[in-house]
Amino acid sequence: MRLTKSDLLATFCVGAGAVVYLLWLLGVGWSGATGVRVVAAVVLVLGFAASASAVVPGFSDLMHGSKSYMAGASLLGAGALTAGLIALLQGNSLALGLLIGADLLLWAGSTARHTLAANRVRSGGPGPNLGSPISI
Repeated sequence: MRLTKSDLLATFCVGAGAVVYLLWLLGVGWSGATGVRVVAAVVLVLGFAASASAVVPGFSDLMHGSKSYMAGASLLGAGALTAGLIALLQGNSLALGLLIGADLLLWAGSTARHTLAANRVRSGGPGPNLGSPISI
């Protein structure tokens, strides 16, 4: 499988957020509402970084691509932001879990889409310019 540099950065950010969340679930760090707020802040920052690295470089391709993908990803992203803000402001652990789930779904969808597009380009088919692929 080949990933672009931006997809690798997004993978690192989402993975780091998931590790922070899992450590919180295991009881490492603050407990209660304070812990939820701290984890939510970290996950939101990492989620924004992942989004900026994976989406922003290919935004023009996204705007000219699948409208249903863009609509679904936008709705899921809005849901992630809403859940993150609820977790951050209210210390709600359910909202934190929803944020993590949405981040993972957004990352998986984006990475799969980019990988499929890169495979089409390598096979001679049409596809967006996704940056320089890296083999992993």
